[in-house]
Amino acid sequence: MQSFFNWLYPLIVSWFYQKKSVSFGLYKAEVFNSVGFYTLLLALALVIVFYFIFNNARISLNRLGWSRPTHWLLVWLAAAGLGALVAYQVSTQQGVAPDAYLRYFIVANTLVAALWFLLFSLLLKRLPFGSQARAVPFL
Repeated sequence: MQSFFNWLYPLIVSWFYQKKSVSFGLYKAEVFNSVGFYTLLLALALVIVFYFIFNNARISLNRLGWSRPTHWLLVWLAAAGLGALVAYQVSTQQGVAPDAYLRYFIVANTLVAALWFLLFSLLLKRLPFGSQARAVPFL
């Protein structure tokens, strides 16, 4: 996984910012892998919460109408926001210098978190147990 994240994050950051950080070695050794793994788990957890807890036919939250596309969009935006928070927290805890590269890395991880959430939504919404929200994000 580390080689995947070491390929993915510099690619996305390079769309917005061309210079490498002074701490780029630390990013490749520690930060990309940690942030990528936490973001992957976070997106998976939010998809499971949305499809199998909020939209379970046996749980009373489903009676509140959590199977609407608007609610999926809110959870998707929450995943993106939490992805930004994870990128910031893990990077600063690892000792990364607060420079422009960190800001664009946070933007990149926001996009990655949203993408993971979308992919997990497409994969897990059709499972037979618990989901009443089969029409979101797409039919």
